[in-house]
Amino acid sequence: MYTHSLFDVFRTLGDKEMMKFGKFLKSPYFNNRNTLIKLFEVLRTFHPEYDHKNLTKEKLFEKIYKNNNYNDSTFRNLMSDLQQAALTFLKLESFRKNEIESGFFLTDELAQRGLVRIFDEKIRQTDRQLGLDKEISSSYFLSKFRTQTDQFYMNLQSARVLKKSFVESESKKLVNGIIFMISYFVIESVKHNDNLLKYSRTYNISGNMKTVTDFMKLFDFAAIVRFIKENSELRLPIVEAYYKLLLTYINFDQDKFYFELKKFLIANAEEFSLVDNHFLFARLMDYCVIKKNSGEVTSFNIDVEIFEILTEIIGKGYYRTESVNYIPFDLYRNYLYNCISLKKLDKMEEFIKDFTCKLNPNQISNVENYSYSLLSFERGDYGKALDLLNKIRFDQFIYKLDMKNLSLKIYYELGQYDSALSVIDTYKHFINNNVLLSDNKRVMHSHFISFVNKLILCKISTRETSLLYLEDKVRKSKNTFNKEWILEKIEQEKLRAGKKAV
Repeated sequence: MYTHSLFDVFRTLGDKEMMKFGKFLKSPYFNNRNTLIKLFEVLRTFHPEYDHKNLTKEKLFEKIYKNNNYNDSTFRNLMSDLQQAALTFLKLESFRKNEIESGFFLTDELAQRGLVRIFDEKIRQTDRQLGLDKEISSSYFLSKFRTQTDQFYMNLQSARVLKKSFVESESKKLVNGIIFMISYFVIESVKHNDNLLKYSRTYNISGNMKTVTDFMKLFDFAAIVRFIKENSELRLPIVEAYYKLLLTYINFDQDKFYFELKKFLIANAEEFSLVDNHFLFARLMDYCVIKKNSGEVTSFNIDVEIFEILTEIIGKGYYRTESVNYIPFDLYRNYLYNCISLKKLDKMEEFIKDFTCKLNPNQISNVENYSYSLLSFERGDYGKALDLLNKIRFDQFIYKLDMKNLSLKIYYELGQYDSALSVIDTYKHFINNNVLLSDNKRVMHSHFISFVNKLILCKISTRETSLLYLEDKVRKSKNTFNKEWILEKIEQEKLRAGKKAV
């Protein structure tokens, strides 16, 4: 069976899109080669799988060129040309769908040709389209900057200045252009630096922290927000939202900034774009998760807070973006663990049933097995939990650490201590050899492994004094994964040892 990257492109096209691409190829403006049309018509019979035994280079060549001998160079060039045509088709489809961006290509061309009247009509049309958008995002501000400044510079070249009111209105275009560009800058710079911090924490790249800190020193964001408010009649809550996000993470130890941000986001969410709601509510979640994982003392019940935010994100669909409708597994996973923390196992089961199907299709099978394994473990059905865990393809499961952690706990609960000690050995090697694991996660899992290992040894030797010492060490530990579970197991062993003594 023949494989080619062109087939990856075709697999993304539905039947209607394949029909449109066929019409595209038959247009003399885009293609004047009949062999490309023939190749497409042959390949179309294999749509959408492209995995048939008859899909070979030689057979495809024979159907196009009949009795001619197979020429590999000719065939490879033909496939390459058809792929290029398909990519041009996708580009034009995207251009057609994006009216704002395509509008700017048109007005740029009109300006270069000096077609002032038509330019003015089209740029105003683009401006009106932007005004219809209730969800304001950073791309909105960039587009508004274009409409304001493009109109100004066209008028500068073509309009006669006869009245002071005209000068004032043109000046206002420049001021608005400045406001829109600053607004775009605030949103995107905060977002990029925030993503850099998150990425750095996840993959243990400490050098990026200094980059973010140095960048923040360059600008007085409070002064920028004041400037926008003082020099514009526009109400721009999205800019203030990103500024409040910045304040929240700069003042990470002061929860009041978090609650001010949360209150502001909920009150203004309807005015934000899907992309911004996705990003901002995710950062609310991250704030709580970081606090929880670091063991910091908070002024609120962090698990209840996480559940409230997760419910908001999932219920309102803020996990979606413009290009992706799937629930990110990080978010899905957080909901599972939060339900466990709050003992909401019925909610957890309901969530698995209703939302597993909304994950990326490539993840569904593994994640579903993992989720039900986790649920079975929490309900005390350790045999079922192990059976489900063994169905997961380890090489494809993105959260391998979770699997190792859960398998260790299952073997402990089943009393299979030799298997548990074997898992501990592979668990240790995994966290020590994974360079992408953050230092914080490495420490948390290392502590978990160490304490469970000691717990197994205490259980085998049944020494109560060792248990008391271990309990004291666990309670004093600030960064241990599944700390509550370990303490619960220690308490059970203390009770068991006490009964034996009696």
